[in-house]
Amino acid sequence: MAGGGAGSVVNGTALRRDRVAVPAPLPDEVVQWEILVRVPAKELLRCRAACRSWRRLASDAAFLMAHHRRQPSLPLVFFRTRSNDYAAHAVVDALDIRRTPAARRPVLGFDDYNKSRRSFTIHASCDGLLLLSLSNHRFYICNPATRQWLQLPDLTGGSVAALYPHRPSGDYRVLFWKHPDNKSCRVAYYVLTVSSLQGQQRCIGLPVASPSMNKDRSWWHLQASERPPLLLHDCLHWHAFNSKIIIFDTVAESFSWVQSPTSTSSAHLLQMDGMLGIGCIDTATMTAKAWVLEDYEAEVWSSKYQIELPEEEMMEDGKCVQCLYGKVVSENGDMLLIGRICWSLSLFHCDNKGELIQKFLWENVDPKLLGISFKESLVRHPFFQRKDDSRVRLPRFLRGL
Repeated sequence: MAGGGAGSVVNGTALRRDRVAVPAPLPDEVVQWEILVRVPAKELLRCRAACRSWRRLASDAAFLMAHHRRQPSLPLVFFRTRSNDYAAHAVVDALDIRRTPAARRPVLGFDDYNKSRRSFTIHASCDGLLLLSLSNHRFYICNPATRQWLQLPDLTGGSVAALYPHRPSGDYRVLFWKHPDNKSCRVAYYVLTVSSLQGQQRCIGLPVASPSMNKDRSWWHLQASERPPLLLHDCLHWHAFNSKIIIFDTVAESFSWVQSPTSTSSAHLLQMDGMLGIGCIDTATMTAKAWVLEDYEAEVWSSKYQIELPEEEMMEDGKCVQCLYGKVVSENGDMLLIGRICWSLSLFHCDNKGELIQKFLWENVDPKLLGISFKESLVRHPFFQRKDDSRVRLPRFLRGL
């Protein structure tokens, strides 16, 4: 080997000793707002462990809120496996319908569903938080992304209507209804502040918005457990069976209503182009319709679209699909439908043009659309912090993550 100023020679081959230029480190602003903000919540938690600088950037309150706003709103689907010994596994997944094939993102898992007899029910989703209850009537607020949880005071005798942020106070509140005297058919609504240490329930009275609504008591119950509300412009909206959309102003804590463009029981609310929208899928005729409320004050509705669903494309091995029900699950008009082929249930994803994007076929798995969307969040909430710094065993519904 002969030495030289520019390099060395090995077996007659010149090797250069050029220095490799080390790129300058990226500015914190680029790392934080161009890279980390695009990382999913689970991977972002891992990025925090990379170095102190990334931990600081990924823990900033303003950054966490911006990161949450960028997350997709994904529909929650309940999956339950069936077996001969009646032991089952149940899981709630958030389906990422933006990609093909759609990716399953497990949110909550619950093993030995029938053996334990402690099934869970998800009542509401808001800002990355889930409100759920177990069969033993215990209610919880949890954040699946951070695996934080809080047990709520006893809500026995009531039915949860919604979980929502109270903008003036910055708190989160639970709206629920029950019979005040446990005897009459009259229903009163109550508010529970999540951050309240006492967990006191405050009655806001009977939901009377006008004399005409006072005569029609069928809308009072709002099908709270059957129809999760839509939160839009600080108001909760329910589509009732009597062709009315019930509105609860979360700031004024008052009720009102607007007329719905459809009276079908399969109609459900969603946000479309920043406006209140209604989706309706008629599985008998395999058609889908959508409307938007263009003028909130004048109650002017306009048709968004009316399409035919791809019935032939949904066939499997020449067998027709019996569609049971479906929902519009995104602002873009994506639809999920549950269908039965022989004895198996299948899940179909169609776009707003009626084209079949993806179909999910399983054996011994029963999917169920919850009508609830979930948007991951790493935003900190003080009510999750334990005052005594104690380490408490995770509830069973979080151990499947």
